[in-house]
Amino acid sequence: MVEAALDDPAAPAVPATPAGSRRAWGAVALLTLVGTVNLADRFLPSVLAEPIKHELLLSDTALGLINGFGFLLVYAVLGIPIARLSDRGAYGRVISACLALWSVMTMLGGLAQTGLLLGLTRMGVALGEAGSAPAAHAYISRNFRPERRAAPLSVLTLSVPFASTVGLMGAGLLGQALGWRATFIAMGAVSLLLAPLVLVVLGGRPPAASDMKAPSASRGATLSLLKKRSFLTILAGSAFVAIAGYTLTAFVPAFLMRSHGLAVGQVGVQYGIVSGIEGIAGLLITGYAADRLSARDPRWLLWVLAAMIGLLIPFGVIGLLSPNRWVAIGGVGLANMVGTAYMVPVVVAIQRLAPVDLRATASAILLFFSALFGGLGPFLVGVISDALQAELGPAALGRALLLAPVAQVLAALLYLAAASSFRRDMVPDDGRQP
Repeated sequence: MVEAALDDPAAPAVPATPAGSRRAWGAVALLTLVGTVNLADRFLPSVLAEPIKHELLLSDTALGLINGFGFLLVYAVLGIPIARLSDRGAYGRVISACLALWSVMTMLGGLAQTGLLLGLTRMGVALGEAGSAPAAHAYISRNFRPERRAAPLSVLTLSVPFASTVGLMGAGLLGQALGWRATFIAMGAVSLLLAPLVLVVLGGRPPAASDMKAPSASRGATLSLLKKRSFLTILAGSAFVAIAGYTLTAFVPAFLMRSHGLAVGQVGVQYGIVSGIEGIAGLLITGYAADRLSARDPRWLLWVLAAMIGLLIPFGVIGLLSPNRWVAIGGVGLANMVGTAYMVPVVVAIQRLAPVDLRATASAILLFFSALFGGLGPFLVGVISDALQAELGPAALGRALLLAPVAQVLAALLYLAAASSFRRDMVPDDGRQP
């Protein structure tokens, strides 16, 4: 039963009853909504980068620190300890508390008077967001069998293209009508309304006393997981995906404004719709292909990723170099799709490598490496853009963004390498250590 699994974090995954299945799928729908507002709040400084830059007198390097490295450093470091709470079964409490925190910090960002204060509020947002995704991944792993997990994970990951569309459009239109400060406050307030609902649906029962032993009992298992070659190689590949993804997320709106003359509202609507449609299509196609093919051979989880990245890289390069606005929007949208579509096969893969009481932690470790290294992308692109500004003017940012396809090539090669040892590193289907 779903409820029994939640009560006992050491229990193996079991088939849900029809009622439990409906409850689990209802929770997945709510978690998808939470993920959407999570990412919409995270996108705000990127969509509104140009008005923020001009009002607070920031350089591209400073924007890269605020949107990238500073945010993601906090996100990376605190994700793992928060995930240990989730591995005790406290999904509702963790996600509800995290949601409330990042919502309040988003609203406070609208009051910031300097780049430093804005950066500090974004670190507060990162602290809140750090615990949400690992807890959601662990909830799905606990309530769905291994061969059934790709579908709910695909639904959960739909939050990325949903947020890309709704967040970009909402932030762009609100930012153009009300200004960036009021937009921060309004978006944070909307997110805050979901916190009590999460607590009700996922439950707020404190962990049982027996659950408190989980972290120490699993230290050896954690070390065993970190020694697996396939796990480490997947982490490396995902880190390069994150470098590209966070870079594009942080700077594409500013790139379209500078290189193609779009207003903030136009970027929100045009890029939001195109990238959202592309993201949903890519996510569903990649998730479906990985699900069907991995039933024959689990290594297809990684082979599908490498193939998808290889197909999309040329579109990203063309989009960054083309003088045509719509080619640029479509091309960079396809390039950014990698950062959405990769998540389902990667999460399913690492859950196959982790024992049942380490699944939230495994996701947190993945997000740790992705955030830690991914944060370097916006910072480096900001530095390169500032350095090329005198020579290339508005085109400098587009040239600096070519760092993204280079990182994606390395990611595809690492996923291919991970496939070679993946099957022998897998744990049994019940999620326990072999």
